[in-house]
Amino acid sequence: MDEHPIISENSIMLKRSTPAITLLGSRNTKRARIETMIALKEYSTKIDKMSDMMQNVVDHIGRLANYFQYESNSANRILQVIDEVMKIEGLTHEEVIIASRKIALNPLEVDFFFTLPEDYRATYVQSLLL
Repeated sequence: MDEHPIISENSIMLKRSTPAITLLGSRNTKRARIETMIALKEYSTKIDKMSDMMQNVVDHIGRLANYFQYESNSANRILQVIDEVMKIEGLTHEEVIIASRKIALNPLEVDFFFTLPEDYRATYVQSLLL
């Protein structure tokens, strides 16, 4: 019988300590969950920032692509100016070069030149050579 109370004491002690262990376990679990949630929020914030930065990079790359496309189009239009001025009858090689250069140096002149009807271009080029 002496052993029985000891066993019952141990079992009582185990029963008493089990809830304490469970409470510690649940506190640790709660703390771990809170820490996990905080970490997830931080990661989410960082991912959002990275996403914003990537979008900015995409926007800048798009602007660069537009710029280079514009430059390419401008170069093609300058070549077209030379071709169009060469079509005008009665101009010497030197006059073609001078008129083409005057038009090509200014993008507004290029735009203006191409908005003119073809039969007005000769008069415009002659006015540039004066």
